[in-house]
Amino acid sequence: MHTLRGILLNCWITSAAYLICVLHSYPTSKNWIGNQKEENSFLELSMSSDLEEKPKTYKAQAQIINTLRKDSIIPSKGEILLYFTKNDSKPNLKFGDHILIPNTLQSIQANGNPGGFDYKKYCESQNIFHSKFLTRDDWQLLKNKSHGLAYHLNHLNQKTRNILKLYIHDPQILGIAEALLIGYRKDVDQETWQAYSNTGIVHIIAISGLHMAMVYTTVRWLLLLIPFFKNNKRLALVISILFMWLFAAITGLPPSVSRAAVMFTFIGIGEMTNRKIPIYNNLAASALFLLCINPFWLFDVGFQLSYLALISLVLFYEPIYHQLFIRNKVVDAIWKLLAGTLAAQILTFPICMYYFHQFPLLFLITNLIAVPASTIILYLEILLVFFSWIPSFAKMAGWLVSTGIECLNAFVYYLSKFSFSVWNGIQLNLLEFLLLFLLVIFAAIAVMHKHTKYLLVSMLSMLTLGIAFSVSKINTLTQQKIIIYNISKQSVLQLISGNKHYSPDYDRMKSIPNWETYTYKPATTFLGLKSIDKNIPLHLIQDSNFIYLEFCNKSIVRTNNLSFLAKDSIYLDYLILSKGVTKTHLEESNIKYVKHIILDSSIPLYQALSLKSILQNKHKKNPYVVVEKGAWIVDL
Repeated sequence: MHTLRGILLNCWITSAAYLICVLHSYPTSKNWIGNQKEENSFLELSMSSDLEEKPKTYKAQAQIINTLRKDSIIPSKGEILLYFTKNDSKPNLKFGDHILIPNTLQSIQANGNPGGFDYKKYCESQNIFHSKFLTRDDWQLLKNKSHGLAYHLNHLNQKTRNILKLYIHDPQILGIAEALLIGYRKDVDQETWQAYSNTGIVHIIAISGLHMAMVYTTVRWLLLLIPFFKNNKRLALVISILFMWLFAAITGLPPSVSRAAVMFTFIGIGEMTNRKIPIYNNLAASALFLLCINPFWLFDVGFQLSYLALISLVLFYEPIYHQLFIRNKVVDAIWKLLAGTLAAQILTFPICMYYFHQFPLLFLITNLIAVPASTIILYLEILLVFFSWIPSFAKMAGWLVSTGIECLNAFVYYLSKFSFSVWNGIQLNLLEFLLLFLLVIFAAIAVMHKHTKYLLVSMLSMLTLGIAFSVSKINTLTQQKIIIYNISKQSVLQLISGNKHYSPDYDRMKSIPNWETYTYKPATTFLGLKSIDKNIPLHLIQDSNFIYLEFCNKSIVRTNNLSFLAKDSIYLDYLILSKGVTKTHLEESNIKYVKHIILDSSIPLYQALSLKSILQNKHKKNPYVVVEKGAWIVDL
């Protein structure tokens, strides 16, 4: 009977989880814009974010309210990304404004570059499937606006940022101040973000569980110092939770903050009960509650890191701390901080290596300084915001915050310049990640409980992990690939032989912003490549608009002019067409003996689709369009 109850309970939980996933996903709704085929119509949108300046556009997020036809209004739903061109003046649009745009949305596409961030998958996890590029003539501001809770939270967030801007004048310092207090990271420049990441303290400016923990535990500690609250502990916990949520509201309640606030709310509620409830139960209850709200948070890196860090602290802090007994209170306080930092890293470092492909080696030193410093700065910022109505106090607090962040930045920049500050270039597949995770868990348990069987499991995991690494290394050394990258308005070809590679476009691409950071380095890490090598076995003929290659017994031509194919037919394995090729070129060319045709990403999508149509209809060829399908990768 007990077995049957258990089976039925698990079936019920599984069915409920599936139903929640279905209900949360927009594509399962008949009102989702992707399920409505309405031509010659317009969309009414509500701006769900303020404009964010990008190099060539202004980016914003909007929620679809209605589809408007000539004779009717159809309720619709969906989130889309909007990109406003910079050719016009900056749109005067704010959170909550309603606008009207043509119903001609584009699906978000993945670039498909090896090792690159899968932006399409990330957007889909946020229920965003479409985007739209707009000129000034493509949208119209409507009179109606949204004034719900999200609008007021965004207004509070904007007001807080305005206070910080009033008293902190250095843009670089202001960016860190905004990130530290309200989680607004758009003003943090890439160099500063990378420096914090390399030194292992990016969690300080990626507001989440650490900030909620500081606010909740500090208010709780201060209240319990007062005799009245010491005798009324439940009231002190309620006030601590409310103050934490007030702080969370100032940030605008982004998902990372909301998750952390819910997590500590459940911990606080657990403290209020007379029964001793294990903290693991409180964590599990908060995780279940959050996943009922949004089941796709389970795959969010921030969600995973928050819970793993807290579980790791609960499991390993006490055993690590009690390894040393220190009488001096100052030294003991330092040891507590180091023990906490070590404990939090045990379960989180495998996942950091898997997702971020690096591990900061100086995290103990940086956290020892940065965590206390950022705590003081955070409290000063809270005081600055709450007492901004006293100009003299606010000015002094602003100066203290600026000085503190300036010193912290100098410390971070100094350490990040050391060549050994970060171990990067790490590539783990899913199997290797799971084996590393098992190795870490059982090794830690073996050390804590001094039990041989856990040590044996850990050693077995290490052996299996070594075999997996060896297989990956063999695959890397024997690989032979041709890759055409998907980079807007660029033609980039790469040839790979083992861990060596060559690209005729590398010198040109070095001058392209973010090419190395977002494309080249992730790809070389993912593929296990060393630095570029011109001595890989190939035959190359090159001029300004023509490249001929012989690589691994394959003939490759990349060109923007097909005049050499106007009369004679030439056998080619791969013909890569770049920007400059016209319909006339294709119609007059003899490509009968070309096996594969690729239209690279230097050709705009509309033009590539037109050329594709000619190739399919006239030449009976089915080309690969990079801007449509993502990077072209072939294994030889």
